[in-house]
Amino acid sequence: MSTETDTDLPFTSLSEISARLEKGEITSVTVTRLMLDRIERLNPKLNCFITVLAESALAQAERMDRLAQAGLRLGPLHGVPVAIKDNMATRGIRTTAGSRILADWVPDEDATVVQRLKQAGAVILGKTNLYEFAFGGVHEDYGEVRNPWQTDRTCSASSSGPACVVAAGLAYASLGTDTGGSVRLPAAACGIVGLKPTYGVVSRAGVVPAGYSLDHVGPFARTVRDTALVQNAIAGPDARDPAGSRRPVADVTADLGLGLRGIVAGVPKLQASELIDPQMRAACDAAIASLAEQGAQIVEVDLPDHLLSRTIMWAIAASELAESHRDYLKTRPQDYSPTVLSLVRQGAFMPAVEYVHAHRVRQKIIADYQAVMRSVDVILMPVVPFPAWPVGAEEVTVANVQENLMGSLTRYCPPFNITGQPAISVPAGFDGDGLPLALQIAGRWHEEATVLRVAHAYEQAAGWYRARPPFA
Repeated sequence: MSTETDTDLPFTSLSEISARLEKGEITSVTVTRLMLDRIERLNPKLNCFITVLAESALAQAERMDRLAQAGLRLGPLHGVPVAIKDNMATRGIRTTAGSRILADWVPDEDATVVQRLKQAGAVILGKTNLYEFAFGGVHEDYGEVRNPWQTDRTCSASSSGPACVVAAGLAYASLGTDTGGSVRLPAAACGIVGLKPTYGVVSRAGVVPAGYSLDHVGPFARTVRDTALVQNAIAGPDARDPAGSRRPVADVTADLGLGLRGIVAGVPKLQASELIDPQMRAACDAAIASLAEQGAQIVEVDLPDHLLSRTIMWAIAASELAESHRDYLKTRPQDYSPTVLSLVRQGAFMPAVEYVHAHRVRQKIIADYQAVMRSVDVILMPVVPFPAWPVGAEEVTVANVQENLMGSLTRYCPPFNITGQPAISVPAGFDGDGLPLALQIAGRWHEEATVLRVAHAYEQAAGWYRARPPFA
């Protein structure tokens, strides 16, 4: 029987925790108390939780243990402690979206993804910190989430809290949202796995919107298999999400062990505007070589300009954010952070013709990616041009060129928000300063299983998932 002082238990994979819970080697109460103790000790420095649900989490854990003792198990997440981003509605529990405007909002019902986690038996530890309204910047009321690899660095992008809690061993999995990279970017910065599923495969009902036609909900975990188990629990049609997919979903763990024989992987040609940290490029190249050694066929592909996708993403997202904030912009502009207020105002004053034009260009980008995906199973490319940046930085130097931070950050992720394809970030090593590096793998629409299969093959060969941050 493991104890609360077991140093390995917080960094054990969700899959193994699930197996040990099923065998009765540990209890949900044991691991939940362990996580809550760690949250109490580490959260003051990391700032990754906004609301900790200690009492209700222990009550959930006790219920899951009683069910297990009675021979009833709800699935692989039964009794496993997890966390959720604080833009997902929780019945009777405040949901702030990282904003002053919603600081006291207590929803009447759970978001669909929260319902599904509960139905799967997961124990919800709390609500995690994020960029204000999951868009563009940190509100001073909540502050920056600190990176457990180096606490003077950020966790990158809006799902910073969900990524941090998994990396720091404060939860076995978490949920985030991704409008322009905000699952994949924090996963990359924190050295864990983050999946953005196909648009609409996971319901967004009850999730505070950022960019309605770009928003995705996706899981974080330490390993690809763990991520797939959470994806299985939260995916599927939902009548509450009118833009959601109506296609039935399959078990995305089924193909994880098939290897890479027969897989064709496309690697984009270097684009004229491309700037990337040499160590990040070397890590991605090494990952691609590993996949080739395992039997994947690597081919070069032409993709639309990444910067065009980025520009279109910002235009669409700012307009859609402004639409959902019309009333707040009139009545409570002083309660926004300066960064998000500026973005909302930009969206509010964007001409309708520009929004329509952005969607016309979007359709061309989608068509171009569809053409590429007819000849490859996956696309391999970086997640981000550089590792986690210092807290407070507004510019970054990439390959000896100084760039605006947010512009440079969103170079590689937005294409797959524009197209809606599934894409995953997997750890790909560390730079000379000990900061995580990452590889992005994207696939055909509704083929999460293939994306996860390729990611799993690389992960198992490379072994980076075994690393632990020093701040733990």
